Amino acid sequence: MDILIGTRNQYKATEMAYFLKDIKGIKIYFLNETKITVSVDEDEATLRANAEKKAVEISKHTDWYVLTSDGGVDIPGLGDNWDILRNQRTVGENKPEREKVTALLHLMSGLKGEDRRCSYQLALTLAKNGKLLWSCQEVTDVGYITEKPDDSEIPPYRWMGHLWYYPKFKKTFNQMNENERNEIRKQGDKLKTELQQFLRKIKKD
Repeated sequence: MDILIGTRNQYKATEMAYFLKDIKGIKIYFLNETKITVSVDEDEATLRANAEKKAVEISKHTDWYVLTSDGGVDIPGLGDNWDILRNQRTVGENKPEREKVTALLHLMSGLKGEDRRCSYQLALTLAKNGKLLWSCQEVTDVGYITEKPDDSEIPPYRWMGHLWYYPKFKKTFNQMNENERNEIRKQGDKLKTELQQFLRKIKKD
C-alpha cells in the first residue's frame, strides 16, 4: 500500500509518519518528492473539514492513498483572543519564529497557572482518487505555555515547541530528547490506533 503524506512542511510530515509506524506493507511518500503542485485553501469551519478538503483535492492528482492533517493549539485562557483555526495568523503567519514566540507571550501576559494550559487537537484524513475514506480528530498533546523560553535557536516550524512546557519533564518540547518526545507522542495513540485499524481493514479487503 502506497501512502502519500500530503504536506510540504517537513516537520509536520515527520510527525504524521509516526501514525503509520509499525504497519507492515506500507510505503510512505512525501509531497515534496512528487510533482504535485495543487494548492488547497484551508478555509473550512473546523480542523477536520480542512484536513478532509486537502486529502480529497490532493488525491485527485495521484493513485496513491493520501493522508493529510490539520492541527491547532487550543488555549482556553485567552478566550476570544485566540482561535484554534488561526494560530499562525494570530501571531503573524509570515513573521520569523522568534517574533511569533514574542507575540504569543505578549498575548498571555498576566496569565498564570491553569490559565496557561494548552492542548493540541489534530485531525487526520485519508482519501483516494478524490474520495474521502476516513477522518478523525483527537487531542494529541497537553501542556502549558512557559513564561520564560530559553534563548536558543528555534528550529524551523517549531516555534510553538519552544513555548510548550511539560511539568513532568521540566522542559519545553524543543528541549526534550527523542525518548522523551516519543513518550509525549503516546498521547496521540488513540488517533494512531484508529487510523491503523482502518488501514489494516482496507488492506485485508
